[in-house]
Amino acid sequence: MAGKMGEEDVQGYRVDAQLLSDLWIFRMAARVGSITGAASRLGVTQGAVSQRVIRLEGRLGTTLFSRKKGRLVLTSAGENLLGTMNEVATKLNGALSRFDRVRRSSLVVSCLPSLAMEWLVPRLQGFYQENPDIELFIRGEFNQATAERMEDKGIDVLICYQNAPTEDVYELGSFQEMIVPVCSRSYKNAMNAETEDTQFIRLHDDAPWDDVPWQGRPTEVEWESWQSARPQWRGQIVGDRHFNLSHLAYHAALSDQGVAIGRTVLVNRLINRGELIAATSLKPAPGGKYRIVANRPGDARSAVRKFANWVVQAMKDTQKETLSKMASAAE
Repeated sequence: MAGKMGEEDVQGYRVDAQLLSDLWIFRMAARVGSITGAASRLGVTQGAVSQRVIRLEGRLGTTLFSRKKGRLVLTSAGENLLGTMNEVATKLNGALSRFDRVRRSSLVVSCLPSLAMEWLVPRLQGFYQENPDIELFIRGEFNQATAERMEDKGIDVLICYQNAPTEDVYELGSFQEMIVPVCSRSYKNAMNAETEDTQFIRLHDDAPWDDVPWQGRPTEVEWESWQSARPQWRGQIVGDRHFNLSHLAYHAALSDQGVAIGRTVLVNRLINRGELIAATSLKPAPGGKYRIVANRPGDARSAVRKFANWVVQAMKDTQKETLSKMASAAE
């Protein structure tokens, strides 16, 4: 009968272990746009990836990729299939997180190196005292808050510092950072920052926010953000020095090299020890937001939720302490 599916056609669309495996490999090839890249990510040979893609296309009776200048380009059928696979992966991650048996007692936590060095690692003991059954593996690195990157790198929780909210991952909590110029006491005394004729060197973190791509070129975006919020900041800029970490800019400030934009959470220890001070009496201005995100949000008792809640509260306490210290120093 015309239009009736035969048994062979039905078998072709039946979900089985082989089809699931081929779909997973197709998804990786589609995401990286390369057979070679997919093979490297999956730890298999190029031939194995290529054969699986060809087998999947044969089974579905459609072309999923075309080649353009050496790269794989999705056809309309391929785009539809990838979109469906991404939806399935997201829903599956969410469903798995609701099962008690998949709640993990250890978490891989990724954040910017400066945040890891200056704030998170020094405070870990406080987290362990409250949560002795959870072990953290801290990775200081640059990571975009995407489900794909977190999945590929095995990241359970990512603390990003950015302006806009994330889209394809779960935001478990956020905290508004405040920024203010900071320098050593001797540098402030020398420049007399409250007068119009003061001269100073700006120290830059060229990659302050995760959602603003860094191209390896000097940028002034964080200083511009401060000066836009506080236009009454006075002084003559006589030089700029650039770094790719706020941690490095702070240590340059410690060495009397200039003025850096201090984030109240990150500079807390340096402010408390009197190694850095506010370079101005102007109030701090809003900076980016710390956003704690995960692929699997879990329930209220999950390790990721406990960690996210602890991070937000610890940041609140840190910022309050920093602002209080700055206010008392200015009196």
